[in-house]
Amino acid sequence: MKTIHFLLGLVLFLSIAAGGLALIVSPEYPEFIQTAIAWGSGLPDWAKAAAGVGVVLYVFAYLLTGMMWRRRKTFITFENENGTVSVGTDAVQEYLNGLKGEFAAVVWLKSHLRVVRGALEVGLVLGVKDGTQIPELCKLMQTRVRELLEEHLGTCDLRGVSVEVNEIRSRKKPAAEEPA
Repeated sequence: MKTIHFLLGLVLFLSIAAGGLALIVSPEYPEFIQTAIAWGSGLPDWAKAAAGVGVVLYVFAYLLTGMMWRRRKTFITFENENGTVSVGTDAVQEYLNGLKGEFAAVVWLKSHLRVVRGALEVGLVLGVKDGTQIPELCKLMQTRVRELLEEHLGTCDLRGVSVEVNEIRSRKKPAAEEPA
């Protein structure tokens, strides 16, 4: 949507800039305007109406693509003895992002949650420090996510926890000392 908005804005800007430049550069701009008006008045009525509708639709499309659309909020819903409990996935996602502080080897962490047919899928995307035992870290993180969700959400249908390592950040090497 952002790409479409950008392209529509670019065409709109270039059209206005070309018209302005034509008026500035043309030494006979009153005649230029009169020629353009004469050309436009020579068009059939249906062409004038179509051009007007086209311009209005173009501006409407530009404004529509520029609007920020809200995502529909999703919830994890489960039953307990007192009724139904719904927890927003955004709240759980924010809480899981705090796992970064529990693991010294994790440089950054982003969590993604999906609710599929009532079951929760958790995805962790992270960057780790150089020298980290990645398989062991992933197992520990998966176990910790399961513990946290069971501790805070109770009986929650957890479909799975996937961990994706996208970056291994190397340690900075100390600068070589120059002999005096």
